Amino acid sequence: MTRNGKIARLTRAIRDELNRRLQDGEPGVRLVAWLNGLPDTQRVLATDFGGRSINEQNLSEWKAGGYRDWLARQETLSQARELAADAKELTAATDGRLTDHLATVLAARYAVVLAGWDGEVTEEFRRKLRALRGLCQDIVELGRGNHSGARLNLERERLEREREKTEEEVVEHFKRWVKNPEVRDWILKDWISPEERERRIREIFGRAPKTPDEAATNGTESNPVKPDQTESNQIKPVQAE
Repeated sequence: MTRNGKIARLTRAIRDELNRRLQDGEPGVRLVAWLNGLPDTQRVLATDFGGRSINEQNLSEWKAGGYRDWLARQETLSQARELAADAKELTAATDGRLTDHLATVLAARYAVVLAGWDGEVTEEFRRKLRALRGLCQDIVELGRGNHSGARLNLERERLEREREKTEEEVVEHFKRWVKNPEVRDWILKDWISPEERERRIREIFGRAPKTPDEAATNGTESNPVKPDQTESNQIKPVQAE
């Protein structure tokens, strides 16, 4: 149900905080004062309600509507968490084979009914068989769902293995290809060695090619000594007389 009152127009964060305070039993007078003091509330009231403040009547209407909806949602969430926890415990206790255990229990029930049967097909006997047959169909459906999930997991694992295998095959193919001189030359045709890159950069900036000695030092000139760092330009300490 869509609500359009003053409190319903507030942001979800404010409404959730209000609902938690209501749940804790905070007095309405304090809650109204808190709401009206929030900048976000004042902005909504100025835009949609002509600046009229939230009063205790608005809060009472919210408690009868939006707050009750929130409580119902909290209860639903709590039940869902409990069911999830129960399912996790059941799965652990039955090693993931809960349906198989249910089928065993049902088979035992069939055995009990047949053990007490005197051979006469009475209405009571038919009623018990109908109940067991209905349960049997339910367990079969559950089993089909489990088997479908197991098949999906197996298929996913198979595809993952095939993907890894395909990647390995591609790598092996590439290794074989690069052993072919023609393929290797084609791959490296646009590759520039560091030395050639350096030569082209120096050519662009009009610098002379490196001499053999400079090339042997491999870039020691990248941090040359500046003139102001020479001994002649350094300030010598004044010795005391």
